[in-house]
Amino acid sequence: MSDILAYCQTLPLTLNDAANIVRGGLLYDKWWTVNSGTTPSTSFDPIWTTQSTNTRTGADTWRCKECHGWDYKGKDGAYSSGSHYTGFTGVYDVRTSSPADIYTSVLGTGTDHDLSAVLSEQDASDLALFISEGLIDVSLYINYSTKLSNGNTTDGGALYATYCESCHGSDGNTIDFDDDDGSQGVGFLSNDNPYEVLHKIRWGNPASIMPSMVNLGVSDANINDILAYCQTLP
Repeated sequence: MSDILAYCQTLPLTLNDAANIVRGGLLYDKWWTVNSGTTPSTSFDPIWTTQSTNTRTGADTWRCKECHGWDYKGKDGAYSSGSHYTGFTGVYDVRTSSPADIYTSVLGTGTDHDLSAVLSEQDASDLALFISEGLIDVSLYINYSTKLSNGNTTDGGALYATYCESCHGSDGNTIDFDDDDGSQGVGFLSNDNPYEVLHKIRWGNPASIMPSMVNLGVSDANINDILAYCQTLP
């Protein structure tokens, strides 16, 4: 039996559960709200101490997006400058690696990127599937200079009415994303950080009822249309 187990462990890791890719996208956002983990109270050391430009501390430093960006390109994307800059690479260029290699990198056992104590094997598999099959080239949809989506606002408006309006309201301000800093609804966030909004439209928002448009079968082109419409909201 031990010989069979040893052989099985040499076989390529196959990740093909469509439901898990959505969970992977949510884990990438804020994993501890998805896997019922404990919210980190300290910074993600030792890897966080290898950079000094991003001065955030605590739980924020453990979010995949904080190092690798909402556009998955890390230091070569939207986080190439500003307060989120870390100098860390993104995950976009490793999407063509084998699922097994991505899985191993995600867990990072015994490395500066060791998440094995907080992520389960299922978590790592879901993240690996997300990285392997769920990433898009965000620059095809968003102009990095203007931060504007190139989607169709007419089509996006119809989709927004179908999927989003019941929660966010016709003006996008039913949910205020920052109660302490004025009204920051869908329109504000879509223009301020369209990369984040595109990710959340595709995969949903952790610990909320917001659905994944990918899971509902909406194409990436139409998801971009929703983003374009959101940018027209006040």
